[in-house]
Amino acid sequence: FVNLIRKNTSEPDIATNLFKILKKYKPETAAEKKERLKSMAEASKTEAGKKPTVDKFGLNHVTALIEKKKAQLVVIAHDVDPIELVVWMPALCRKMNIPYSIE
Repeated sequence: FVNLIRKNTSEPDIATNLFKILKKYKPETAAEKKERLKSMAEASKTEAGKKPTVDKFGLNHVTALIEKKKAQLVVIAHDVDPIELVVWMPALCRKMNIPYSIE
């Protein structure tokens, strides 16, 4: 199964494009959050201060999102050690009809 995962990893150019897309959704820093909350307080919670959409990470958190069918795309690292931590995740994604990629 490990060889199957390694053979199915994306090509380098696909992975590069994926990481460029994910960079747009990285979590906000503490300073950015402080500025957003300050502007929300001044503008009395307008659309401009809306919480940004970010990518979620962490094995337990992502698993919960998959089980609730709130995940839209799951990106699984191919170099996880021990592999048993994520070996079951593609099966769960298939069961819940959630697209996944092993990078």
